[in-house]
Amino acid sequence: MGLDNLLFVLVGLVGSMASAIFGFGTALLVLAVGSHILPIKEAIALAAVLFVASTVTKTVLFSRHIDWRTVGVMALGCLPFAYLGAELLAIVPADLIKRLLGLMILTYLGLSLTNRLPTYGIGTAGLIGGSALYGLASGLLGSGNVIKVIIFREMKITKGAFVGAMAATSVISNLAKLTSYARTGLLTADMAWPAIALVFCAVGTAFLGRAILKKLDVRAFELGVQILLGMAAAALII
Repeated sequence: MGLDNLLFVLVGLVGSMASAIFGFGTALLVLAVGSHILPIKEAIALAAVLFVASTVTKTVLFSRHIDWRTVGVMALGCLPFAYLGAELLAIVPADLIKRLLGLMILTYLGLSLTNRLPTYGIGTAGLIGGSALYGLASGLLGSGNVIKVIIFREMKITKGAFVGAMAATSVISNLAKLTSYARTGLLTADMAWPAIALVFCAVGTAFLGRAILKKLDVRAFELGVQILLGMAAAALII
């Protein structure tokens, strides 16, 4: 494994730990920082391996906290749009992908810090529409989790339910992206060793993160979310 791949795996380890505690952050950190280590499309393809391992493990660990009806609607609703976004990735300029990802992060962070996040209730129609938007962004940019963050925050769910739902709603779309990346040649056999290392990182940090989350109060949880967003946005801008 080359030095660049090793550095990418280390970034994946940090990102996986953040996600295991705060429900998201893997994509924001891995893609923002990883895009400065590997070409953006290679980083997105390898990150998809990490996302699959991480979300499957966290779904199992937090299964008793999850509202499975909400998860089902979002997981199925986002699937065709995640595949569509993944197909578009092969022809969209890499610089545009980075800028769109940075815009997503900065938009959410700005709304959060100024207390301007939507306050209306999320009904079935809103959940379906949000699922479609999440899937498209996820396939095209490698992550659409900020959309889910807004939706689940408005549902006022607990820390465990938040982490579990964030993971469970991503499993199917992540598998769809992984399939598409392999089919279009973005994910290749010579990426096997970093991919295997990323799987071990995802599983190990999920167990450790669950133990830490149980001892974390709500204010620290919210602060951690904001810090992660700020770090990811800065990495894309620099």
